[in-house]
Amino acid sequence: AQRRVPARRAVLLPSQAFASRFDSQSMFPQRAGHQAVAQRRPWPVQALLGRLGSGAETWMWSCYLPAGLLPPELHAGQIASLGSASESPQEGKDADRCRYNLVLDNVALAGRVWSLSREAHGSRQVQAALEAAESSEIRESLASEIRGHILQGCKCPHANHVVQKCILLLKPEASQFIIDELQCGIVGQIARHKYGCRIIQQLADNCKISQIHQLVESLIPEVVSLSRHPYGNYVVQNLLQRCTSEQRRRMARALASQMRLLCTETFGCAVLSTALLCVPHAERQALAQSLLQEPDLIMNMACTRFGHVAVLRAVESLSCAERAEATRLLWSEVDALGFSRYGRLLLKQLEA
Repeated sequence: AQRRVPARRAVLLPSQAFASRFDSQSMFPQRAGHQAVAQRRPWPVQALLGRLGSGAETWMWSCYLPAGLLPPELHAGQIASLGSASESPQEGKDADRCRYNLVLDNVALAGRVWSLSREAHGSRQVQAALEAAESSEIRESLASEIRGHILQGCKCPHANHVVQKCILLLKPEASQFIIDELQCGIVGQIARHKYGCRIIQQLADNCKISQIHQLVESLIPEVVSLSRHPYGNYVVQNLLQRCTSEQRRRMARALASQMRLLCTETFGCAVLSTALLCVPHAERQALAQSLLQEPDLIMNMACTRFGHVAVLRAVESLSCAERAEATRLLWSEVDALGFSRYGRLLLKQLEA
């Protein structure tokens, strides 16, 4: 008997299979017999097409869809006019303004700033609205909706960017409510947080020293533990560059009292290198002398990324006799330093 060979099914490539499921007629059922076609589509596609409709109503989010996904009625309407390749620069600015009015209108955002700030896309919308605001009064009105939520925003992966944008764009006096709410919480915990540390740094960069004075005062007792923290060390380095001279002196004394502990850690070395650059001269010399009393620490630090910078700045801060002694100590270990990339960099700087 002759064996029957079953017919092979046609095998479609992934791109062909996708095209067969989402061809132009099935994606836009309003073009022909859409009732029967739409019922065969997965429900997410049906929901999208249902919201797009025939293009009679423009949805805020529809301007972000690719041109190939838009129905012709919608593509030919207001969305298509937002940015064509042939428009002039002035027309492009007008189109951008229309886009912001469409998506980021203050009426549309009113009462929704905090809820949008906690979402990835919504956070970008709020930030764009703050940038596009035509006056400081509009920005302050938008920022007022995050009042009472600053502590939550400092720990949110999306809202923290909105808080930072408010600090960056508002007048320093208008950002005072952010400082006040931070002081109601545990500032040390915020400084150690992955996102909260950014808020404190932005405040130090953009607000007046008098505004952040109490904030810095609450962090000075924790300066040593913060200096050893993966995120807190950035806060300490920033404050060493921004706070008052008296506060820098107190921070430098606290660091000098725990020199051996800080020199053995990567983040501690980074803080020491910043302190040796920013604190007043007397405290800088005290830090350098404390370091010189630990020869074994100097050699270990000289072979690390941040430590070799701290050692070089410490040597430069010493008096002539102390500098000569420190240089002699380093050159006596030239063989050991030569095996390290950072040790070689230090020796090269000492030769210059």
